[in-house]
Amino acid sequence: MIDHFVILTLLILAHVVGDFYLQTSRSIKSKSSQGAKTSILANLRHAASHTLLAIIILSFTSNFEYALIWASLVIGGTHFVIDFIKSRLSKCKGSLLCFSVDQLLHLIVILSVWAYLFDYFAFINVDTLRHAITLEFVAVTLSYLLILKPTSIVIQFVLKPWRLSNNTDSNSQGSEESLDKAGSLIGFFERFIILTLILMNQFTAIGFVIAAKSILRFKDESKHEYVLLGTVTSLSIVLLIGLITQSILAY
Repeated sequence: MIDHFVILTLLILAHVVGDFYLQTSRSIKSKSSQGAKTSILANLRHAASHTLLAIIILSFTSNFEYALIWASLVIGGTHFVIDFIKSRLSKCKGSLLCFSVDQLLHLIVILSVWAYLFDYFAFINVDTLRHAITLEFVAVTLSYLLILKPTSIVIQFVLKPWRLSNNTDSNSQGSEESLDKAGSLIGFFERFIILTLILMNQFTAIGFVIAAKSILRFKDESKHEYVLLGTVTSLSIVLLIGLITQSILAY
């Protein structure tokens, strides 16, 4: 019998293959078709491929059992429901958020089916959760939460006076707001990577992340100072939070 965690990995692998390699551009367009019949048929075909892949993977667990068929039907059936609902929502077309939620829901279903098949739900109780919530877990979770949205707000306060004194052109305010949103997203990824490297004691690699910003070039020279101030503030905060978290983990 294959190890249970190998089965979980194979189920996720089957999902990746079914969602990203067995779908053609034509089938993706058909799933989002305005015609309900065309959309339903396209989503059914797609869900059927996931059901078949799940049956093939789960057949490695043991001899044939009806539970495996039901588990595969659950994976395929929920895949159809999730994808069909997403295809009917016009706001989800080209939306990264919808794509992320869609993939997260599929993974939750796969994990739940796997846990049910191998009785891992029996291990989940109040005592298990209490043991899982340790000082280290809380410290790491809190550090990642702090370096995202709260740090962005702090950086906005730091940069606000400088920005007000330099943003005199009202016609450029729309483009500036758009750039700010992109800058905040870049900051999220940047601080996430840096904090991860700090917790892994890979301080040398942090230099490569910082050096990546050196390739930025602006026609307006004043923007260099603006970006530099934001980068230094962001780096200072994430270093402080990372070092404090490290000291807690070593306690």
